[in-house]
Parts: sequence; structure tokens; C-alpha cells
Amino acid sequence: MQKQLISSGFTLIELLTTLAIMSILIGVRLPNYQQTLLSTYRDQAKIKLTTISLLQTDHYSRHQQYVELNHLAIDLSSNKYQYSLQLNESNGYKVAATARDNQRHDSECQELSLDHNLTRLPAACW
Repeated sequence: MQKQLISSGFTLIELLTTLAIMSILIGVRLPNYQQTLLSTYRDQAKIKLTTISLLQTDHYSRHQQYVELNHLAIDLSSNKYQYSLQLNESNGYKVAATARDNQRHDSECQELSLDHNLTRLPAACW
């Protein structure tokens, strides 16, 4: 009697073909994923800038002056953006979010700003 070998499993060619297909799919999708991440972090920065603006407006309505960022009840810790505030002599302000680390790859939107007149710059990023 002759024993029959039953093959179970994958051949090397099948595994390499699967690996090649997966590599192509990842190569196509990765740039889209990275752009989505940049956009998501930019949206988070815009929310924080808007929140700062609302807090400034609230403080101004009660005290007739704007205050520094450290006097506002908001958490500005972020590893993607650094937040800053410029108080004007004419009783106005401009709050900005400057991209840090990998977020600097968001080339057109490296610095977002919002002022007391609700002017949002750069306009294409808002």
C-alpha cells in the first residue's frame, strides 16, 4: 500500500502573493490615513481656539478686559500644537495655534489664528 501525502497549509508562493497584495494596499491607503490624522488634529486645534475665544468673550463681558491664557480654565496641553495669545493695546486679542512635530507636515495650516473680531486665518484651513 502506498501512503498518500495530504498537503495542508500554504505554499511559499501563496504567502508571497498575499504579502505583495497587502503591501500594495497599505502603500495606497497610508497617505490618505496620514492626511486624515493631520486634518483631525487641525480640527481639535480649531475647537480649542474657538473655546479660548468664547472664554475671552465671557471674561470681557464681566471685566471689560481680556486675560492671558493661564487665567482661562482650559487645558492647552498638546503634543501637536502650541498655543499662544497676543493682547493688543486697543483691547483686542489674537490667539494662535502653531503646529509642532509631525503636525508640521500639514503644510498650508502650520499656524491657525483667531482674533477678537472672529477673523480666522488662514481662511482655507477653517
